[in-house]
Amino acid sequence: MAVIVAIIETSASDFVANTENAPIRRSRYGFWMLSRWLQEALEASGVSQSELSRRLTEMLGRSIDRAAVNKMVKGARAIAGDELIAIQTITGMEAPSEILVPLKGRVGAGQQVEAIDNGDVDSVPAPRDSRPGTVAVEVSGTSMFPALEDGYLLYYSKHLPPAEMVNRRAVVQLADGRIFVKIIRPGSAPDLWTLQSVNAMFEDMIDQVVEWAAPIDWIRPR
Repeated sequence: MAVIVAIIETSASDFVANTENAPIRRSRYGFWMLSRWLQEALEASGVSQSELSRRLTEMLGRSIDRAAVNKMVKGARAIAGDELIAIQTITGMEAPSEILVPLKGRVGAGQQVEAIDNGDVDSVPAPRDSRPGTVAVEVSGTSMFPALEDGYLLYYSKHLPPAEMVNRRAVVQLADGRIFVKIIRPGSAPDLWTLQSVNAMFEDMIDQVVEWAAPIDWIRPR
C-alpha cells in the first residue's frame, strides 16, 4: 500500500481518460488507497475514530469532527499533509510513500495482443485518483505500435458489457478467459463482437464472445 505525492497530469482522448505525458505537478493523496492505511493504523493502535478526531483537533488547532474522520476512513475525504503527519504521531504507524497497483501481465506477444497473467506479484505506481480495483498491464514489443509503444502501462478498473464500448479501444476478456487490448466492433449477431487489432498489420478477431470490456483509464510510458 502506498501514497503517490507527484503525478503526471493528463489529457483526455476518445479512448482513454488520461495519458501521463504532461508536466509533473503536486497532487492530493489517492483517497481510497490512503484510507486503507488509516484503517490499519487505527486498528493496530487501538485508537478510535472519536479519539482520533479529538486529538487531531487539539494538535492542529482546528475542528476535525468525527464525521470528517469517518470520511477519511472510508476514502471519501482527502487527508491533508498536516493531518497525515499528526495521524502518524497519534497511531505510531508511518504512512507509505507511494501508491502501487498490481501489474496483471504483459500484452503484445508476437501475433497476439494478449495480456498474459504470468503469476508474478509485480506492482507499478498508480495514477492519480485511481479507482478501487485498478490494475495495469504492460505493452511488450511492437505489436501495438504506433498507437501503444513498448513499455507503456495501461490502467483499467471496471468491467462493462461490450455493448457499452463499441468502437472504442478497451481491455477485453473472451469467454475462454483470454485477455486482449482491442477496438470493439459489432459482429454478425447481437452477442458476437469483432475485435479490431490496434496494429493494422494483424488480422481482426471475428465474431467473438466477450465476457467484459474495460475502458482504459490511463496510459503511461514506463
